[in-house]
Parts: sequence; structure tokens; C-alpha cells
Amino acid sequence: MMTANSAYELLEYAYDKLDFSQGDLVSSKASLSEITLEEWIEKGDWLELAKQVEAEKVFFVNNNPVIIFAKCDTQEDEKVRQIFNKIWCMARPSYLFLAKEGELAIYDLTKPPARSIEDWKKNNRPLEVAQNIREVTSKLYQYRREQIESGKLFEDERFETSNQRADQSLIKDLKTVRLALIRGGLSENKRKYAHALIGRSIFIRYLEDRGILTQEYFEAIAQNNATWKALLNAPDDQLNMETEAKQHYIKILSDKSFTYALFNRLSQDFNGDMFPSDEQEAESVEQRHLSLLQEFLHGNIDPQKKLFFWAYKFDIIPISLISSIYEEFYHESNTENIDNGTHYTPSSLVEFVLSKVLTSDCLTTHPRILDPCCGSGIFLVEAFRRIVRHRVYQNQEQRLSWQELREILKNQIAGIEINSEAIRITAFSLYLALLNYQEPRNILSQIKRGEKLPFLIYQANGLSEDNHFNNLVCDNAFQEFSNSEDLILSRNFSSQCADVVVGNPPWGSPKTKDKKGTKDLNIALQWCQERDYPVGDKERSQAFIWRVFDFLKDNGWSALVVSTGIFFKTHDKSKEFRQKWLNSVLLKEVVNFAHVRDIFFKSGNKNQSSASISPFASIIFQKVNQTELTLKDQVVTYWSAKKTAMIKNVQAVILSVMDRRGIRQSELFYNDSLWKIYYWGNHQDAGLIQGITLAPELKELHDPNNSGQGFTTGSAYSAPQWLSEYQNLPIPKFQRYSSIQKDWFTSSPKKVHRIANESLFYGERLLIKHGISQASRKKGEIIARLESENFSFTNSVNCIKLHDAEEWKYKIILGTLWSSLSRYYFFLTSSKWGIWHDGIYKDEYLSLPIIFPKDQGIREKVIDIVEQLQNCNPIKYSIEHPEEKTPEKIEAQLTELEYQLDEAIFDVYDLTIAERDLIRDMCDVGIEFYYNHINSKAVKPVESYPQQNQGLLNDINKNRQTQKGLEGYLQAFLDIWNRELEPDGEFSWQIIRPQFQGLENPMLAVIFSTQEYGEKPQPVSQSDQKQWIGIIAQLARQENGLLVPYNSHQIYLDGLVRSVSDTEIIIIKRNERRFWTRSMAREDAEATMLQIINLQESQERI
Repeated sequence: MMTANSAYELLEYAYDKLDFSQGDLVSSKASLSEITLEEWIEKGDWLELAKQVEAEKVFFVNNNPVIIFAKCDTQEDEKVRQIFNKIWCMARPSYLFLAKEGELAIYDLTKPPARSIEDWKKNNRPLEVAQNIREVTSKLYQYRREQIESGKLFEDERFETSNQRADQSLIKDLKTVRLALIRGGLSENKRKYAHALIGRSIFIRYLEDRGILTQEYFEAIAQNNATWKALLNAPDDQLNMETEAKQHYIKILSDKSFTYALFNRLSQDFNGDMFPSDEQEAESVEQRHLSLLQEFLHGNIDPQKKLFFWAYKFDIIPISLISSIYEEFYHESNTENIDNGTHYTPSSLVEFVLSKVLTSDCLTTHPRILDPCCGSGIFLVEAFRRIVRHRVYQNQEQRLSWQELREILKNQIAGIEINSEAIRITAFSLYLALLNYQEPRNILSQIKRGEKLPFLIYQANGLSEDNHFNNLVCDNAFQEFSNSEDLILSRNFSSQCADVVVGNPPWGSPKTKDKKGTKDLNIALQWCQERDYPVGDKERSQAFIWRVFDFLKDNGWSALVVSTGIFFKTHDKSKEFRQKWLNSVLLKEVVNFAHVRDIFFKSGNKNQSSASISPFASIIFQKVNQTELTLKDQVVTYWSAKKTAMIKNVQAVILSVMDRRGIRQSELFYNDSLWKIYYWGNHQDAGLIQGITLAPELKELHDPNNSGQGFTTGSAYSAPQWLSEYQNLPIPKFQRYSSIQKDWFTSSPKKVHRIANESLFYGERLLIKHGISQASRKKGEIIARLESENFSFTNSVNCIKLHDAEEWKYKIILGTLWSSLSRYYFFLTSSKWGIWHDGIYKDEYLSLPIIFPKDQGIREKVIDIVEQLQNCNPIKYSIEHPEEKTPEKIEAQLTELEYQLDEAIFDVYDLTIAERDLIRDMCDVGIEFYYNHINSKAVKPVESYPQQNQGLLNDINKNRQTQKGLEGYLQAFLDIWNRELEPDGEFSWQIIRPQFQGLENPMLAVIFSTQEYGEKPQPVSQSDQKQWIGIIAQLARQENGLLVPYNSHQIYLDGLVRSVSDTEIIIIKRNERRFWTRSMAREDAEATMLQIINLQESQERI
């Protein structure tokens, strides 16, 4: 009988055979000598947390902990349940690899914790189990490193998150108790008491779990009160709580007087910022409210909802999560649907943004960090933690003293916040962070010595003594603190007061009914106007960028989360803002999160889709003295985060180098349309758009007096009598092709909000829908018609009439609007489509470049196809119409006509093969991916064509309409590179599709090798998997430099390798169709050409 493998053996085997040891796998017990300063700054607190939960190692993806490896010393299910519940409290990791003798099991940490052993056995079955080291490779292969890092694992429906991670669950649970308290009477102006009770409860539970508040502490408060003592000594609730759970506070909540005696004592022992004195609170809060809290802590507040408060261990739950919870409270309104432009910022996003500016080099200079709209303080908390991690590393892992921690908080952390409740939460969050870096015994000693937490919130005419830091100010950030008579404000919050400014300022502009928001915005706009800082569309992000600029010292850095409107709004003032801003700073990096906004921010209205969530971006810039500013050489790194299964399930910022662009700041300064073009396109698209726009625009042809939008629905005004003479065509009936049916029309309304010019409703005219259709055959279609029949329509339709009303010109324009060219053009240039609410403004339609073909044959061809599509009104096959076509035949007919129309319009615009491919790839792959993201065809594996795995250009199918898989890619790449070897040589190609135990590797490799022209390539005898291992080993041996743009161990994360030598070109990319199009082939060919030029130049210099 075989001896069972030990837990240690199983984990070690998994590290090696599942390839985690080649990735970012870090021991929780790693000493500082084993990791770099940068790694410790990014991962230090996660490693400390892992050590606390007795985990062995942590596997990171882009500094996000994804897998926890742990051991269990017994075979008992109860012990396994406890380990799972404890590690679940870490909140961020997705998987737990738990080893015990004879078993390595994988658990999903997005599943809820189990309250009992019965619950555990019923609901917490492992995803997979290996019972010996052989089964580690045979059963756990789908959890290999490449499957995790590439995100392939998360594409499997079995691994979709249940959204019950500790962070998501705790936020939902706290919302539940908050709502219960509000409904229980703590509403409107008493709502702050509900928040205070929840805040104190979390703080007390944190102090209990850390062993700071002990039995002795509570007994000292009870003293000779027999009732209170009896409460404390009552038996613990074993049924509803974990055995190790501290239950003193839960018991105390049964008695209001005891509860407030505890609050008062804590206020004395800590300070008033944490427990501010408010006599009205004690009067407003009743015992029933405390009983609600008590039930909540037991997890029994709502029989309809499964609450997990019993499972939360606040000595484990990340401190940043606790502060972010309150940010959610602050932004949520129960009675008013007012969007104040502020947003709860997930901790993963905060960590990502701060990592860009608070680097080890920056932290060495002891920067003063300001958040001018700090909300509940999540940016300041994480900034404080990064500083501490940096100092701890410099101190060789020695804990910082109480005085050192206070000095960091006093001298390096500052915040401004307009909401008084939020600023108290900031103080609360910073206190938790401060205490978290101290041992409980040291905190208890400080309490006994009377050393309280410092007062952080500024009080007018307050004290400036040792324990009053005054580094949090409750005020409008646009108040001019420089003019204040108070030295604290004028010295610490004036112009050029900060080395680094961070935060997530309010976005957009306030709604009409938000009077306070409007008043605050007017102060901001006035401040900007006085300093000649342009702001367009009353956009708060623009105003705050100027305020941040003012707060920054020369050469200071800023990292902000802002509305994408700063890049895409077309108002003249918005353009003026971009011009002045880009001429005042060095812009280092922009990450456009528009496509993934619903992953990081949730809509306040559960009935709204992600379209209701404002698109946002992160920006990193440096304030540079004007005399030193030069835009010529500054390259902006512009990322476009795309929605993948990995980002969706891990809920962290994970970017692909395939979505990275480098653009000169000077180009953005002179051409701000590049922001939109590079969102989904690249420099090739920018060049094509520039070429297309040389043609005359539609606005030069249209009649402005007889063009415009239809009427606006509403009841403000009576409609004119003439409107009743026109039948109205409802928007759902506004279709691209076929004739309009009589029974589609309805009566025009008797009331309107705004009437339109009557001339829009009669005569020959182009009608174009404002919104981009998502319900048509293809998502993302422009719906346009040419009509002469009289009827009315709403402002969802734009009417365009021409000066020269020749019918053939209308049909050429209609054909252009129907073509892939206009779809491509507007997707890459319109300010809304692909960003927020998909639509195209009338002025943007009028910017469409129009070419009328001079060649009579091309003109007639376009007109003929347009007329066929106009008249395409097929009756589908049915029993009543057996002679008609099936839906498949109808679709095939339309597809063929649309292909012919595209070709004809491409001929009109004289486009090259490469330009046609750019347009088709964007329409067929890019736009389809935008709409369908993780379910898109664009992210599916490349079809296995060519069916052979090696050959020459002549072996590839040349029919462009029937090419599949890699055939188009190979032809486009070789058409370019073979010219370099003519006439005697050419490139052969070889495709490597590695597999491991039948599971496809997420990467695909193509090797192009030089050889004599016409010579057949030598057959390869090795399997694809062995060749793959050889390629990785080859890349690892090469020196980093021109040959290897990316570390070979980073291949699965980067998703791209282009390696060039004298005889070989290796292209490795993710096995997703969007990366292997003809256009991508040309981009790869161009990039490798540049590499070979650089290689030759470097060899010449040697």
C-alpha cells in the first residue's frame, strides 16, 4: 500500500508541476532579503495577512493575490471549515489550495463561508481534489499558471464568481443593517446616528478581535453595576457564532446605558474624533436600534437574507475595505435620487492608481500627500500604508514606533472633504490603519498612559498642540485657504502645499434639483474663472484638475480618477481646457476604464444597466515649470482596459500590453480626436482617419435651414395644428431596409416639449437615427433611410436635406452611411459611441467625409446595391408562403449585398487592401468585442486553419472571402516580409498550438523562418507542447533587450512576444481571434521590421 503524500509534498509538487514557481509566487514567511523593496511596497500587507491566517504562500497576478496556498494538520472537516472561513476574510483572493495528508483540494473563495459543519459538508464542496502527487497533474491541470495568468480559467462558466467574496458580502450586509436602522426611525437628519452606530460597532469588533479590548476592559466599565456584570458573564452564543468569536460587545448591546457607557469610555481612552459627543444621539437612539445591531452581529437581522457578520474576523479583513464600506454609505441616498458626482472607489483601483506615483523613489523623499476630496479616506489610508511598508523595509522589518507612525500621519497625510460625516469616516479609517501597525500590548500600554489617538480634523481657532494634527479639513476644496487668517490653513492648504495629490474627485455636473451641489460647483467655477482656467460643460473633473494643479508644488505628481469627459467632450471650452492643461503638465499615463466601468463602479439604481455608470479614466501627470516644459518628446502611455473574464471575476486592474499605445503629447495637443481613435484603434487607424477626412464633409452639402432633429416629446407646449396632419413613425419601427408599412404609423402628439421645423417632415430627405442600434442583425449599426413620404418623427432621428437635391447624391450618401466605412469612422471619432450612451450627434454625422464617384460605372454600382437593399422586404418561409426564403437564405442575401456595398464604397474612397482590412477588422472584431466582451467571438480561440501546421505563402488559401483561422494573418504578414527576401528567399511559417493533457494552452505561437525560395520546409517531429517548452527556454536564455521585449516568464500576463533574430521571427500572442486578424499581422510585421532595424544599428555600433 502506498504511503499517503504529506501536505508539504503535495503543495511543493503543485508549485512545480502547475508552474506557479515560475510566476509571482511568494512565501508568507519571506524575509525582506528575499524580496525587493518594490515588491514589499506592493505586497507587504498581503503577505503579513497571509502569515496571520497561517497560509504558506500567495500567488499574485499584477500584485493582486489570486491564490492562497495553505496546509491543514488534521483530517477533520471542522478544521478545514475554520481555515476556509478565516482565509475567506482576506476578501481579495479567488482560490484556496488547501493541502492535508493525502489530499490537495481547491476551494472557491468567492463562495460564502459555512456556519456549521453540516452546512460545510452540504455546500462547500471543493472544485477539484487530488489525492496524490500524480493526480496533481492529471486532475488539477486546468489550474496551471498559464490558465490563471491569461484569464482562460475564468472564461469557464463553472468558475464565474458567486459575488459572495468577503468584501462584497460585508458591503451588502452593512447596507442591510443600515437600511434596517433607517427604517427603524434613524432617518433623514438622524441618519448620521445610524452610520455612527455601525462605525463604532466595527471599530469595537476590530479592537475585540485584535485583543485590545479584553474582558478586563469591559469589567472596568461595569464596576459595581450588577446588571452590567451579569450581562458580561452571560454564556456565549455557541449556536450562532464561531467558537473563538469575542461576544462582549454583542452582550452589552442588550443594555442601552451600558452601551453608551462603553462609548463614553472609548471616547476618553481614544479621542473625540472617533466618538464625537452628541447628546441628541443618545436621545434619538433607542434600545430597539441597539437590538437590531445585536441581531445583525449574530447574522439574524433579516430571515430573507443570508448575512455573514458572524464570519467576519476584523483582525483579518483588510483595513482599506472597512474604510471603503463607509464611502459607499456616504454616496448612497435613501430618499433623494441625487448624483453628487462622487463614487465609492474599490480598493483594487486605489492600489493601482497609487502604485503609479507613490513609488519607492518618491517615498524616499517623504512626500506630503493630499486628497482634496477625500470622501471616506480610502486613498489616504492606502497612501499611509504604502509609506509604512516603505519605512518598514528600510528598517529591516522592524515595526515602526508609535511616534514614527504619528509623524507620518501628521506630516505626510492631508485631506479636504466637503461632507462633515465623510471627514469623520476618514479620521476613523486612518485610526484603524494607525492601530493596525501596532501590537495590542503596546496599544493597551498607551491607553494606560493616557496617550490618545491624535485629533485629525481641523477645528477653527482650535489648538495646534502635539495631539492636534489638523490635517483633515471639512470645507469646499475651492475655498482660497491661502488668504485665511488661520496659519494652519494658510500654511498647510494653500497653493503649492503638496508633493503628491491623489483622489477620485466628483464627476460630471450636478442635477438641477441638487441645489447644494450646484452652489458648490459655482464656487469651483468662480475659482477657475478668476485664474483663467477654462472648464467646459461645467465638468467637475476639469475644475478639480485645475485645483489639483494649484495645490501641487513644482515637479509634483498627481494620480486621479476622473471622468473620460475631459478627453471626449467636444464643447469649445472643453477643447480649450485640454489645450491649456496639456500645455501645463507632463502627462505620463492614462488608463481608459470606459469598457470595464461596471466592474469597478456599480449603478445606484439596480434597474439601470452599465450604461448609467459614468465612464472614467485614471490619469498620472507632473506639474512642470513652464520654462522646463517641452511636449515634443514626451510620450503618453495610453491604456484601454478591455472587459475580459479575468477582470470581471478577479475585480482588479489587469491590463494587456495589446491594449497599450504610446502617443506623443504634442500629437494629442494638436489633435484631440486621437483620444477616441486610440481607445479602440492604433496609429494605422489614426492615419486612415486622417486620410478619409481630406474629403469634403457632409455639412458642406446639406441645407442647414431645412435639416435638424424631430420634435421632442413632453407636455410643456401645445403642438401646432399642422403637426396633427402628419402621421408619426415610432422609433421602434425605424428600420434600415425595406419599405414602411402603413399600420406602423401613429398619430402625432398634441403636446410637445420642443417642436421642429415642419420642412423636416416632407420632401426628399435623409433620416438618420441618433442612437446606435443594438437590436438589429449586427450590434452597433447605423440606421438610416432615404424618404420622400410625409410623416413626423421625434428628436431621436436627424433629418438631413441637401442644397443640391439630386436623387443619386442622396443614394450615394445613404450607401456611405450603410457601409462599414461610416461605421468604422464614427466608432473611432464620435464622442459618445463606445464611451457611454451609444449615439451620434447631428454635428458628428455632418462631419462625415463624402466622395461622389466620378466614374459612372462605380456610381451606378453603388446606386444599384442601395436600391436592392432599400427594396429588400422579403417574406420569410412559412406554410402560407412555401415559395419564400428561409431566414438563413435571407441573411445570406443581405450579407452578400452588404459586402458588395462595402467593396463599392471602398472603391469610391480609393482604399488600399490594408485600409479595407483595417475597416473590416474593426467592424467585425472590434465593435463586436465592444458589445459582447467576454461572450464575444473575438475572444474565442482561432480556428484551426490552415489545417497543416507549417508551409509557405503558396500553401495558404488566397480567397479573402473564404479565409479562416490564421490564413488571413499569415498571408498579410508574409506579403510584407517576403518582399525583404526577394528574389532568392522567402519565409516559411510554422504554427504551434501547445496543449497539456488535452487542455489548450491560452497562447499561440507562429514562427517565421528564412529559407531559399520554393524549398519545402523540413517536417517537425516534436509535439507542439515540446516545441512550446523549447521556445520558452530559448526566450529565457536570451538577454533582455531588443530581442525580447518582454520577460519570458511574463508571457501569459503580457499576452505578447515579438522576437527577431537573423533567421527567425517568433510571434506569441493569446489564442484569441482579435489578436490574429490581417490588421494585427501588419502591426506585427511593422513592429518586427523596426526591431530588425534597431538590431542592425546596434550591431553596427559595436
